[in-house]
Amino acid sequence: MNKLLKLTALASLIFAVQSFAQDHSHHNMHKNQTANDHSNHTAMNAAEVSHSESVYQIDATWNTHKNSQLKLSELEGHPVILSMIYGSCTTACPVLVHDVKRLYSKLDEDTQKHVKLVMVSFDTNRDTPEALADYVKQYKLNNDNWLFLNGSEQDIRTLATVLGVRYRQRPDGDFDHSNLITILDKQGVIAERIEGLSQPMDKPAKVVTKLVR
Repeated sequence: MNKLLKLTALASLIFAVQSFAQDHSHHNMHKNQTANDHSNHTAMNAAEVSHSESVYQIDATWNTHKNSQLKLSELEGHPVILSMIYGSCTTACPVLVHDVKRLYSKLDEDTQKHVKLVMVSFDTNRDTPEALADYVKQYKLNNDNWLFLNGSEQDIRTLATVLGVRYRQRPDGDFDHSNLITILDKQGVIAERIEGLSQPMDKPAKVVTKLVR
């Protein structure tokens, strides 16, 4: 069994355990917590990952903000800049989206044409294709290079595990998560990761440019 398949199996186990825990967490929810309270957001350190296995081995079907379906393997042949967020987040997630925009803006026009910008939601329940489409419109991300995706809870957990993104859902429905941008090469192998918010993008831009050429 290769490393990616082992990680996928691990993700399934984590999903089962967390589903059990979340089913019981609502018994302890404080009455004064609301879905709009982001004051307790905690950034989680990213985990170590494989830089030799393709993410495209994950056989999952994702829903897009264009109300279509997609497998990540369909992106093969393009470098991909990918991050995981959720739409109702008003703290770290808009910064991550802006950071992806900053990285993309550092690429020359010809390079930009070959790059895909993919944002995958943690929130399988609230981030419907319609909600993601509204998010794209709100942040003026109508460039065809952008893809906002959502899927099943288990597929989200599997992808996060393979990318090294740690996250957990809080009792109020929001998420604590790693602040991570991942660059995939044309075969879906992790080429570079940028952890943290508002990081310098000169080096990642060079990585993407090299992948295109």
